[in-house]
Amino acid sequence: MGKTFRKHVLICTKDGEGRCGQKGGLEIFQKFREVIRERGLEDLLSTQVGCTGQHSTGPVVFVHPDGVWYKEVSLDDVAEIVDNHLVNGNVVERLVNPERAVKS
Repeated sequence: MGKTFRKHVLICTKDGEGRCGQKGGLEIFQKFREVIRERGLEDLLSTQVGCTGQHSTGPVVFVHPDGVWYKEVSLDDVAEIVDNHLVNGNVVERLVNPERAVKS
């Protein structure tokens, strides 16, 4: 059986004018990887994704299976999301996109 992850963080890195990649999505993805590795959180997975259709709110990060969509995420927000949400279960409310959610 393959590895099981507790949380899956998906970061939009889509290139193009006004899209998440242009707004720092790739750097945010790399920062998630770095912070997760530094903290030894082997049960967390971070993945790049293409367009989520939310160009105006990018860079976009969403957390599965929680169904939480974060908007306008910066490099400075990554450690806060990891520590507060992914480790301690406390959603970073100031970054939540109220226009998006996934029902479980």
